[in-house]
This record gives sequence, C-alpha cells and structure tokens, in this order.
Amino acid sequence: MYSQVQAVLERYGYENIMLNARGIYVALRQMQEKSCVVVTLDETAGDRLGTEQFYHISEQIREYLMGRGCTHCIFLYLLISDDDSSAGRIFKNYECFWRINPKRGQLMVFEREEEAFMALRRPLEELLVRQESFEKLGKRQLPWCNIVIILINVAVFLYTDFFAVFGGEAALDAGALGWYAVLEEGQWHRMFSSMFLHLGGEHLFNNMLVLAYIGSVVELELGSFRYGILYIVSGLLAGGTSMVYNMMQNTYAVSVGASGAIFGTIGAILFLVLFYKRKRIRYSMRQMAFLAFFSLYGGFASQGVDNAAHFGGFIAGFLCAGLLTMRWRQGAEWDS
Repeated sequence: MYSQVQAVLERYGYENIMLNARGIYVALRQMQEKSCVVVTLDETAGDRLGTEQFYHISEQIREYLMGRGCTHCIFLYLLISDDDSSAGRIFKNYECFWRINPKRGQLMVFEREEEAFMALRRPLEELLVRQESFEKLGKRQLPWCNIVIILINVAVFLYTDFFAVFGGEAALDAGALGWYAVLEEGQWHRMFSSMFLHLGGEHLFNNMLVLAYIGSVVELELGSFRYGILYIVSGLLAGGTSMVYNMMQNTYAVSVGASGAIFGTIGAILFLVLFYKRKRIRYSMRQMAFLAFFSLYGGFASQGVDNAAHFGGFIAGFLCAGLLTMRWRQGAEWDS
C-alpha cells in the first residue's frame, strides 16, 4: 500500500528516502526553517514492531537526517495496520502519529497533530476511498442485478412497442397501474408489471440513464440481493402510494414507468450518506440534498408526472435501506 501513499507524498513535495528496513519508509520535505519528515510503518508489508524496536529505528533515522543537515525536524509517524492495538504497542503518548486501517478504509488522526502535515489528510482519505472502490469492483465486477433490471425494462418496452405498432396498445393497457383495476377487479399483477412499462423511447431512456448510474452505486454498497429487494419493494410501495393518493382525490389515473423504484434508489443513497459510517459513498451530504430536492421538484413542476409514486418510492427506499443495513449497524460485517 505504501506505493500509493508515496505517490501522495511526492505530489506534496516529499522526497522518498530508501531504507534497508522492511516495511519502514521515510519521506522528507525540506523547507527554510524546518524539515517535515513522514515515517511510514507498514505492518501489512513488514514485521510488527515493539516499542524498543521503533525507538531504535527512529534514532537511526534522526541521525541520518542530522547527517544531511536537517537540524530542525518535525515528524509524522504514519502507521498502516489492521491491528487495533498497534498504536499502543509501538508509540508512547508524545509522538505525532496517524493510523491507516486498510481493512476498514479509515484514516485515524489522533489528538497530537502538526499543522504542517494537515494538507496530507484529505488526499490520504480520498486514496482510501478509491482503493476500497477498486477492491469492491474486483470482488463484484459489475452490478449484475441492476443490469438485469435495465435489460428487462428494455425488453418489455420492445415487446409492448412492437404490439403497439401492429396491434394497438393492448399490451401496455393490460399492465398499467390503476386503483380500480387492482382493488375492484383484483388485477394485482399491475402493481408489478407497471414498474417495467414505459410510454415511448424518451421515457425509457431517461429512466434507464438515471437507474444505470444511481442504481449501480446502491447495488455496489448493499450487494445484489439486497439491492433487488430494495428496488422491487420501492416500486411496489410507490405504486401503492399512487393508488391511495388517487383514491383520496377521487380521481382515476393509470400510470406506468420505473421512476417510483428509481426514486427508491435515490432515497437509499440519501440514507447511506447520512448513516453509513464507513463513509465509502462517493456523494457528499450537500450533493444528495440537491439531488433529492431537484428530483422531487422536477416532478412537481412537470405535467403528467405521478408525483405521489415518486414521493412514495423515495420514502420507501430510504426506510428499506435502513432495514437492510440494520445488521451492519449492529456490528456485523456483510459478506455480500
């Protein structure tokens, strides 16, 4: 992992100094009044150190730097270790040290910190986020569930569009969602079929474009099985919200489209940004607030849009993400 850390240090003007000790690296940045030294102890690549070993090596590093004319040095010890007891095993209380936990993708900055090193904090945190994303892509190369959902939507559209050209819109009418057909005539299949029907190529393209991006992010965070549950549940509850709203308004409108389920994925991302403590999500809270606001606002400002389904799907996705991540929040690691 140090090669990636080294790239960050070099970007900020640090010179890499070669040592003979395995898993111990020194980077030096000389300035007019002082020299900044980052000593990286990578326990994932080398041996585990004890206090005496560390101070012996530390003294050797200081003597070497004195020989290079670095009389005034400030040190940052960057510990790369998955062992939670490593800091107590190596350091005493007065060193300025940070710890990288590669397994959890965390950078821990402790109370003693030098202002001169704070510029390194954000790029190191971003490095860990990128690394974990690459590891996830290695384990799960593609969001297969989302790809299958998109292919089903496209296949259903081609099927219904074919019959619309040669035999009217009977296939589309048979699957559209309306409360009277569902509740009075018992056609419950419409709750599900309406999620995969679209009124034209533009309607399909816009929905699938959003789903391809946001749905893939949610699937990579939750896993394919949990994402599939979230998508279907969000779509069903979005349809249920639409029916209840139309009944309360004493109107009868039929609706089709994947947008209710897609709003569920937006609600899920909002939940993950707010409460997913591992902070691997690529969105910030501000970005998610704008995404949610403009998505909902765009629906309310447009004509012929089932805003009740959008709102219901959004809330359903938010709550469903909470239920699906409950096991993790109780301290268990997922295997998905």
